Amino acid sequence: MQRILFFIFSFILSTGECAAQDALVLNGQPNWKQSVDIADNCFIYQETADTALSFEAVKKQVFVPYRNEWRQQKFTKKPLIIQWKKFTVRNTSATDTVNLSISTVHYFTRLYTGNQLIARSGAYETRGFHRIGITAAYDRGRLPVIVPPQATTTYWLRTEDRQSQLIPPIIFLETQFTGMAEEVHSSFGARYLFLILAAMAGCFFFIGIFAAYNYYLYRHVSFIWYICYTIAAFFSCLHWMDIRLGMYMFSPVLHDIIFSVFVYLIPILYSFFIGSMLQLNVHFKKGWLLVKLLVLVCILQMILQLLEVRFGWFPFNLDYYGIILTPFAIILLNIVLLILAAKSKDPVKWFLFTGIVSLLVLWCMPLLNLYTTPTDMNYELFLVINFAIVFLMLGLVIEAICFSFALTYRSKLVLLEKNKLQQNYNQQLQAALQQRSNELETQNKVMEAQKIKQVETAFEHKIAETEMIALRAQMNPHFIFNCLNSIKLYTLENDSQTASEYLTKFSQLIRLVLENSRSEKVTLQKELETLKLYIELEAMRFKDKVQYKINVVPHIDQQYIEIPPLLLQPYVENAIWHGLMHKPEGGNITIDISQPEEYLLHIEISDDGIGRDMAKEHKSKSATRQKSFGLKMTSERLDAINHIYQTKTEVKIVDLVDGEGNVAGTKVIIEIPL
Repeated sequence: MQRILFFIFSFILSTGECAAQDALVLNGQPNWKQSVDIADNCFIYQETADTALSFEAVKKQVFVPYRNEWRQQKFTKKPLIIQWKKFTVRNTSATDTVNLSISTVHYFTRLYTGNQLIARSGAYETRGFHRIGITAAYDRGRLPVIVPPQATTTYWLRTEDRQSQLIPPIIFLETQFTGMAEEVHSSFGARYLFLILAAMAGCFFFIGIFAAYNYYLYRHVSFIWYICYTIAAFFSCLHWMDIRLGMYMFSPVLHDIIFSVFVYLIPILYSFFIGSMLQLNVHFKKGWLLVKLLVLVCILQMILQLLEVRFGWFPFNLDYYGIILTPFAIILLNIVLLILAAKSKDPVKWFLFTGIVSLLVLWCMPLLNLYTTPTDMNYELFLVINFAIVFLMLGLVIEAICFSFALTYRSKLVLLEKNKLQQNYNQQLQAALQQRSNELETQNKVMEAQKIKQVETAFEHKIAETEMIALRAQMNPHFIFNCLNSIKLYTLENDSQTASEYLTKFSQLIRLVLENSRSEKVTLQKELETLKLYIELEAMRFKDKVQYKINVVPHIDQQYIEIPPLLLQPYVENAIWHGLMHKPEGGNITIDISQPEEYLLHIEISDDGIGRDMAKEHKSKSATRQKSFGLKMTSERLDAINHIYQTKTEVKIVDLVDGEGNVAGTKVIIEIPL
C-alpha cells in the first residue's frame, strides 16, 4: 500500500524539482480561495534509529528539502516510520495576525514550536490531551499555525505511520474558509466511498446473520467458521471506514488489535471453513497438514505484529520487520486452498474456488497501477479507486457471497440426501412389512400344518398305544399257555412235589406278569425278577438241563432304569426252545447288562445251543409256532415303542462259532435308548 500511495501522489504533486525556500512570507491573514501546498517551503528529516529521538535531539539533525527527499526516499522495513517536517512562516503585517492550520492526516501527528508541543492530532489520537503546564489543541487532521504581526515562527511537524501504510507526504496550509471548504468537499466527495464501504460492511453483517440462522438449523461446524469469518471481515471493514473517514467508532486499542490480528485471522478462519466444507483432513491429509503449517505461520506473524504495534516490542532486528511480516504465508495459503479445492470431488468446490480467486484477483488489483490523478476522472470515483482497501474488502465480500452459495448448495444437497434416505427408508419399511407379512403367512401355514401333524401324531400315538396294549394282552395268554402245559406234564407223571413247586413259582410269575402288564414300562429290577422266574420254570421243565447267569454292571441303578415289560423273555424263550431243547446235555444262557453311555442300555443274551441253522433243520412245529408267534409279537412291540417314544431300539442276532469254526450258539444284542 505504501508504494501504491507513493506513486499515486507522485503524479498529483510533481511539478518539477524546486529548491526549498527558507520561509513562507505572508502579509497578514491571506484571503486564499483554496489550500496552499507548502512542500517547496518545507524540509524533512526521517528517523532511522531503533529508538525515537527527543525534540531537542531532532532540532540538531540535518533537514533536507522536502519535495526532493520525498522523490528519492527509500521505503524502510522498520515497523514505525517517524518523519519530521520543518517550515517557517513570516508575517510582515504590522497589525494582522496570521491564523492558519496544517491539513495532514497520519496515524499520530505532533506540532512543535519553540521548545514545546502545541498541538497533536492523528487517526489514532484520542480526543483529549493534557500536559503539565500546557494544553495542546486537538482537531483530527488539522493543527493550528498562528503567527503574530511582524513575527517569524518556525514549526516542527512530527508524523508517525505504520510500515507499509505510509501516508503520501503532502502538507497544506489552509485558512478557516478553505479548511471548511475542503472539509465539505472531502466529505461530500467521499460519500460514494462511504456508501460502498457501508454496503460491504452490511453484506458481512447480514451474511453473518444468515450463517447463524443456518447453524441453528443444521448444527454443522462449517457454519461456526463461516460466522467467525464474516464477523472478522465486518469489523475489519468498520476499522478501515473509521481510519479513512474519521468516524471515531473504535478506540486506538481496538484499532491496533483489528489492524494486527484480523489481517491474519480472516484467512485462517476461511481456511478452516473450506477445510470443513471439503473435508480436507479426510481426502487430502498431506495437503491439510500443509494448510495447518501455514496457519501456524500466520498465527506467529499475527502475534509478532500485535506485540510490536501495541507494545512496541519486536524480538528481532527492526530492519527485518517488513521481511518477517511479509504476507507470503497468506498468499501461499490461498494458493494451496485453490489447488485442494480444484482437486476435490465435492460438488460445492467451485463456489469455494471462485471465492478464493475473486479475493486474490481484487487483492492484487492495486498492483496493476490503475491509479490516476483527480483531473482525469470524477473526484468521487478517484477517492474510491485510489483507496486500495476497497478492492480487498470487495474481494472479501465476493468471497463471502460465494461461500454463502456453497453453504446454501450444501444445505440443498443435505436436504436431497435426507429425502433420498427417507425414501429409501420408506421403501425398506414397505419391503420389511411385505416380508413380515409373507413370513407371518408362511408361519400360519406351518403352524396349521404342524397342528394337523400334531393331531395326526397324537392319533397315531394313541393307535400305537392301543396296539401295544393288545400285544401285551396277546403275549400274556401265550406265556401262560406254555406254563400250564408244563404243569400238566408233571401231573401226568404223578410228580406232585415238583408240580407243587412249579405251581408256586408259576403263581409268583403270573402275579408279576399281571402287575407289569398294566404299565407301559417297568423297572429293570422287576423285569429281571420276572425273567429269573421264567428261566427257573423252564429249567424245571427240562429237568435242570438249562443253566443261566444274569450279569449286571454294578453302577447300574436297577430301580431307576425302566424298560418295556416282558421285552427280554421272548428272546430267552427262543434261546431255550430253539437252541437248547435239541441238545441232549442241555446248555447255558448268559444275560449281560451294561450301560456304555448315560442314555443307552446294552443287553446281550447268549446261549451255547445248536444254532439257528440246525434249528431250522429240525422243523419242530412247536418251535416254529413259538417262533412265529412270540418273536413276531416282540418285533411289533419294538416298532410300536420306537414310534411312541421317538426312539430307536435296535436288535441284532449274531451266530457264535468256536476257534475251529464250529457252531457255538447264538447271541442276541439289544440296545435300548433310555
